[in-house]
Amino acid sequence: MRDDVMNPEAGSKWVEDRIRDFCERYKDGGGEKLLPLGAAVPLTGFRLDEVRSAVPEILRAKSVILRHLLSTMDRAAVLQLFGVPSQLVPWMPVLDDPEGYECPVLRVDLIPLADGSVRICELNLDSSVGGPETAEFRRYEELAAGHPVTPTPYEHLARQLAPIMRQKGLTKVCLLDWSTWEGYGQFDLEWMRETLAHQLPAGLDVFVATEKSGAELIDEQTLVYRVFMADDALADLEFVAEVFNTAGHVIGDFSGEVIGSKVWMGLLHDPEYRALLPESTCAVIDALVPKTHVVAAANIDALIADMSGYFFKSAADFGGSGVIDGRTVSEAELRDRLAGDNRGSWVAQEIITPAEFDVRLLGSSDTMSRECVLGLYRYGGRWSGCFLRSGSGSSVINMSAGAAVSWAYEEPSVEA
Repeated sequence: MRDDVMNPEAGSKWVEDRIRDFCERYKDGGGEKLLPLGAAVPLTGFRLDEVRSAVPEILRAKSVILRHLLSTMDRAAVLQLFGVPSQLVPWMPVLDDPEGYECPVLRVDLIPLADGSVRICELNLDSSVGGPETAEFRRYEELAAGHPVTPTPYEHLARQLAPIMRQKGLTKVCLLDWSTWEGYGQFDLEWMRETLAHQLPAGLDVFVATEKSGAELIDEQTLVYRVFMADDALADLEFVAEVFNTAGHVIGDFSGEVIGSKVWMGLLHDPEYRALLPESTCAVIDALVPKTHVVAAANIDALIADMSGYFFKSAADFGGSGVIDGRTVSEAELRDRLAGDNRGSWVAQEIITPAEFDVRLLGSSDTMSRECVLGLYRYGGRWSGCFLRSGSGSSVINMSAGAAVSWAYEEPSVEA
């Protein structure tokens, strides 16, 4: 046996110690939202090639529909439909060239089914998507077992940034967050910073800043990677404008807010807009995207009558706070929520039951079967593995609702 390969029992303890140390070191203090699993989860029989092939086609469909919407509605109405703040229009180039937009970062949120298939419930294209840190959990297992290591999302991000830095002659990278997220209780940005500092060419300065601290270091030699969310930007639009005007390059304009809106899942199933798409694209949508409706005056009564079959999602949702399980509320409560001020539309997406996986909480010896959802990453055109969230009793599987987290990796099916 190779000297660098640990026996399974020793390897498991070493991995758990590394995961525990990693979470303690890189957890943003002030909360208990970060609940790690003790082992990464193999996706045996779940091949995600179909998703990787479908995403570019779905993005092209969105560009076609967006071009049509912009030709028939004014921008304010389009943004209201998508639940995107109109104040951010100056930093949404996708509105001027829908077909030319190339998303630098995306996370495809997937529901794995018991039969081995998956469904795309959301496409998150905003640079603020979280969870890539959990790829390190699998990295520790690969090291313990003596397996080749798999590139992580942040390593892919470094490969994405390096040519931009070289071509534009930039010398600094700023990971720009907002002060309101300090102490949120999930991962901080230090591991992201360390990974980029290690992977990018020597001599580059990689630093973390917020609107209150460190942003004064941003200049024309700086690549800014936006980590904060669109709603944060509304608190100080002058600061945002200064960043975009000053930096040598910004990754994470607000185009992703438009293309990543939850409302798209409904538009992709709307006959009016499907008429603009090839039949082959509609077939891909039908195969992978759960049936979803944009809630409107013409269909709200029917959707409420069948409310037990839907999750109702606000276009402006973050962290699951704008998701309503139609099985858990009264009709009156649902009507009240749908009528509220949510800065945009609601969609009703059919409830699909996720597959259960055997998982184990960090520090526990007991394995339990839990429903899980996945987040498949693509940074700069390079696909990574999946952020896994493991349910804990709530029908909304989200870290804010107590979901434990880890990494999931593909394994081929074992043929008899």
